[in-house]
Amino acid sequence: MKKRLLIGVVMTDCNNDFQEEQLRGIISQAFRSDTDIAVITTMHNFYFDSLHKNTDKYICDLVFSDKFSGFLYVRNSFGTEKIRRYIDDILLMTGKPVMLLDFPGHRHFETTAIDDCSAFEKITDHLIEVHGCRKIYCLTGPKGIFVSEERLKGYRNSMKLHGIPVEKNYCRYGDFWKDASKSLAAEIITGKNGRPDAVVCGNDVMAIELTNALISGGVRVPEDIAVTGYDDSADARSNIPSITTYKRPNFQLGAEAFRRLYRIITGKICSMIPNEYGKISLGRSCGCFGTERIRREDTRREIMDKRLESYLLYGDMLFDITNTDSLSVFADKLDNYTYLVYKNSKLKICLTKKYIESTMGIYNDKLSFHCGDELKIILSKVMATRKYDEISEYFSSAEILPEYSQNRNYPVAYYISPLHYNDNFFGYCAVSFGKNPMAYSTHYLQWINYVNVALEQVRIKGILSNNILRSNMSMLYDSTTDLLNRSGTEQELLRHREFFTGDLAAEIITIELVGLNKVYYSSGEERCSNILKAFADVLKRCVRDNEICGLWNNNTMCIFSRDKKRACEISEFFRNEVEESRFSENNFNIDFSVGLYSVVLNEEVNFGSAVYQSMVNKIFSYNNAENLENPQYEKLCALRSSIRKNPAFPWKINEIAESLYLSKSYLQKIYKNFFNKSIIEEMIGFRIEMARNLLEKTQLTVTEISRKCGYSSYNYFVRQFRSIVGCTPVEYREKSR
Repeated sequence: MKKRLLIGVVMTDCNNDFQEEQLRGIISQAFRSDTDIAVITTMHNFYFDSLHKNTDKYICDLVFSDKFSGFLYVRNSFGTEKIRRYIDDILLMTGKPVMLLDFPGHRHFETTAIDDCSAFEKITDHLIEVHGCRKIYCLTGPKGIFVSEERLKGYRNSMKLHGIPVEKNYCRYGDFWKDASKSLAAEIITGKNGRPDAVVCGNDVMAIELTNALISGGVRVPEDIAVTGYDDSADARSNIPSITTYKRPNFQLGAEAFRRLYRIITGKICSMIPNEYGKISLGRSCGCFGTERIRREDTRREIMDKRLESYLLYGDMLFDITNTDSLSVFADKLDNYTYLVYKNSKLKICLTKKYIESTMGIYNDKLSFHCGDELKIILSKVMATRKYDEISEYFSSAEILPEYSQNRNYPVAYYISPLHYNDNFFGYCAVSFGKNPMAYSTHYLQWINYVNVALEQVRIKGILSNNILRSNMSMLYDSTTDLLNRSGTEQELLRHREFFTGDLAAEIITIELVGLNKVYYSSGEERCSNILKAFADVLKRCVRDNEICGLWNNNTMCIFSRDKKRACEISEFFRNEVEESRFSENNFNIDFSVGLYSVVLNEEVNFGSAVYQSMVNKIFSYNNAENLENPQYEKLCALRSSIRKNPAFPWKINEIAESLYLSKSYLQKIYKNFFNKSIIEEMIGFRIEMARNLLEKTQLTVTEISRKCGYSSYNYFVRQFRSIVGCTPVEYREKSR
């Protein structure tokens, strides 16, 4: 089967009549041309900033998928220039052909536009020729936007054609929303602006708001002032009075834009679908009686939208899907509410691996999103049937959906909407309406918001649950060795008492690290921890499945076993491991002993007393012979510990030798034998170690740090630091930060 093209449509506000008409044209023409469609849509238009809204834009990262052959980009649907430039940049980075709708003269992209000028001229002609209006105001969209300027141009052309002069205060730039209409209505009502015969508005939203504001202020529409809109929206038809407007050929715009992009990509001309051309739709706001313009399908959809919206607002969906503590339960609950997405044919909830892992306590960072991140479908519906076979492995978001890679006899169109809460991105919802070239209704935005809230609740509950579990587990484990601590060992014995009950006695084997205190004085706490961890690793390797082991205290590990021969095996195993470590970098050659005690572990036994008896009853001792040969070893360990703690002190070899009753030469000789460094080398190393710590964690100047570390000369400190670390103190601070 041939590879089917996939065209991406980047837009927002798909629920608006204006955008839906364009989408109907795009999808209808795509299905005629056997092409798949993926509408990458944000849930907000970015007119107002917020942390949650700004995260919406990361769904646009999907444009980097290699699945796409090209893009249709409705640039004007996005509310601010900032977000437009962001999407411009990422679309440009893809290197794929991009076709803009209603945006001429872009430096990098092709464009398709509709003649708004002629259409707006016709509706102005209607006011002049049919209703005899002369003083006509024009309220268009934002200044500098192509469609705003074209509509203003059409108004001016009509006024000029009929010989009516246009004064400066007749024309006003608006916002395609409600604020500009309210402002103009206030000026007319208060007399700040002279009362016109009529006002032509750049879209239906402004016309509806202006009409209602004028009527509220005591101005009759259309008796005192006639008002017209543009776009022929359902709201304009249902308003009282109904709005005279113009049915813009947005369907034709979408279809034409697709055909042009298809030809750029393939070099072929695709078969055209029948177009729907623009015309004036009469209402009562201009003085006409109006016509019955609402089709039966439109009426049914409006009724269903209101009914479903009522179910959302007053039903149990939000409570039900948020009252879950796992993704599987969430998916089961949400399955009951997919019917609220009107006429959906297919619906999939796709969540990122990062989000899923965050609910299990595995991933704790902010949940970002990039094309190529792994996702999993946790809920898949086809019509009213749940498809469990699609809920399996992770797939790459670069595929958009696995369905786009499957062999099919028909094209599909999906709306890909982001799922997120504030700046944590969860994944996306994919909705298809099957063969119907339609968009989702306004209440779908509320449905998605409920899903977002529920997913955030599942995530938080998962984090809290795992934190509590981790906290409880951390109370039973030692953080250095990852072995059970004393409390954990006792609980584990109680849980598995069946291993040790009966007539056979349990063998309690203890491994006491008697040389650990010497290491602390000679090398410090870090070296002690490393040795303890090394012994713990040996213990983990030799313990069996039916044995229980743990760290009983700071220097004693224990094993509970049923095998009487295990004590000798463990003693030999530890001795071999310790001696072999002498020839490696991780040397943990220290003194240790192995003890043994046999006891029946019944309910009356005292675990603490039994382990103590094992420590007393030593059956094996290992001594580090090198250290026992020289009686000065412990003194030198204490000396090294003092130098490490106070490296800035002006240590002098003569004074140290006198305090230890040793000659200077003998002191230096045995110190280097024990620690492989001279006293001076150790002191310099500890000073540089102190300097590195101060550079990383304080704001002190390098001069102040050199003094704190015992250097009287700044230059000497810098030279010594560079010779050991490999860079200057200033360079080290910059790298560390």
